[in-house]
Amino acid sequence: MNIVKLFYCLCFIALLGCASSEPVKKQDSNADEVRANAQKAYSELDAEQ
Repeated sequence: MNIVKLFYCLCFIALLGCASSEPVKKQDSNADEVRANAQKAYSELDAEQ
C-alpha cells in the first residue's frame, strides 16, 4: 500500500512539473543555416588560437 501511495505522489509531482514548464518552441531548421553557423563558429575558434 505504501508503494502505491508513493507512486501516486510521484505522478502528482511529475504532473505539477509538466504543468509549470514552458512549452518548447518549434524551430524550422534549415541545413544551410546550420552549416553556416557551424562554419562561423569554427572560424572564430581558429581566429582565437
